[in-house]
Amino acid sequence: MTPFPRRRFLASGLATAALAGTAAAWPEGVPAAAPDRKFRITMVLGRGESDNEFGFKDFLARRGFKVDYAIRNTGGDTSQLPRIIEEIRDTRPDLIYAWGTPQTRGLVGAFDDPNPGAFIRDIPVVFTFVAAPIDARIVPDLQRPGGNVTGTVHIAPIPVQLNTILAYRAIRRLAVIYNPNERNSVLTVQGLRGELVNRPVELIELPVPLTEAREPDSTAVPELVAEAARRGAEMLYIGPDTFIAFHNRKVLAAEALKHRLPTFSVTELIVRTDRAMLALASSSYGIGRFTAFKAEQILAGGLPPGEIPVETLKRFSVIINMPVVRELEFYPPLGLLNFAEVIDQ
Repeated sequence: MTPFPRRRFLASGLATAALAGTAAAWPEGVPAAAPDRKFRITMVLGRGESDNEFGFKDFLARRGFKVDYAIRNTGGDTSQLPRIIEEIRDTRPDLIYAWGTPQTRGLVGAFDDPNPGAFIRDIPVVFTFVAAPIDARIVPDLQRPGGNVTGTVHIAPIPVQLNTILAYRAIRRLAVIYNPNERNSVLTVQGLRGELVNRPVELIELPVPLTEAREPDSTAVPELVAEAARRGAEMLYIGPDTFIAFHNRKVLAAEALKHRLPTFSVTELIVRTDRAMLALASSSYGIGRFTAFKAEQILAGGLPPGEIPVETLKRFSVIINMPVVRELEFYPPLGLLNFAEVIDQ
C-alpha cells in the first residue's frame, strides 16, 4: 500500500502546546551492521493490517532486517488473546508487536497485576495505537516504562485536540459516542471531561449500550448520533475507540452527515475514507515506522524494552475533508486552511 501523501503540520500559532518536530529522530538507510540473521515477529492486531503495519515492515526492510511475520488478528474479540498467548509461549518469537490498548493489555497485563504469570513478561513487546499507556496501566512511566514493554502513542494531547476544534469554530456543545468496554475510550472521555471544566463547552457523553452478552451494540450507533443532534451538539468527537472509529466508522460518518453534524477525529482513516470532516492526526504509516525504530533498538541494539521511552511523533496534521465541509456548509477559517492538508475529491 502506498503511504498517505506528504502533508503540512500543525503550526505553532494554533495552540499553546504547539507540536513541531518529532519526539525522536531515527536514521534512514541500512544500518552499519545489519543483523545477519532472520528474526521472527508476531503481530497481534485488532482490525487487520493497515498503514501502521506497512510502515513498521517497510522500516525494518529498508534497514536490512530479514523478518518472518506471524499475523494474529483478534478482530476486536479479546477473548482470543489467551489462545494467542499460548501460541506465543510455544513459538517464542524474538519480538511481539501489539496494536491497540485491548490487545496490549491482554498480552502484557497491567504492570502491577498480582498475577503476572498470566501474561507475556519474558519476550520484548512494542505497542502502538495505545492512547494512554500510563492511565491504562500498561507502563508506570513513559521515560522508563520498565519490564518487557515499550511503544508509541498516536494521538495529540487532549488540550491540543480541543484547541484545534475551537480554532476551526467556536462551539458550545461537543458530543462523544464511545464504547464503555474499551478502557482507552473511557479514559479519553474522562480527559475531555476534565479539560472542558475550564472551557465554555458542554460535553455530551453517549456510551454505547451493551447487549445481554455485555458487548457494545452496533445497532445503537445511528440512534446515538441522532441523540447527539437532538441535544444540540455542534461537533461529534471521534476518539481512539476501535469499536466506533474502526468497526462502525462508515455508519457513524454517514449518520453524522445525515443529521448535518460536523465530525472531529483523532485518527486519519475515517476522514480519508468515510467522509468525516476534520482530523488532527499522526500519519499511521509514520507511527508504524517510529514503532519499528524502537523494535530495531531492541533487536539490533540489544536495549531492554523497559529502558526505551514510550513516545509520540509530536507532529500532527490538520486534515480537512472539503466535500464534507461544503455539504455541511461548515467552513474553516482561512488561517487554518493555510497549513491544513485538504482532501478535495
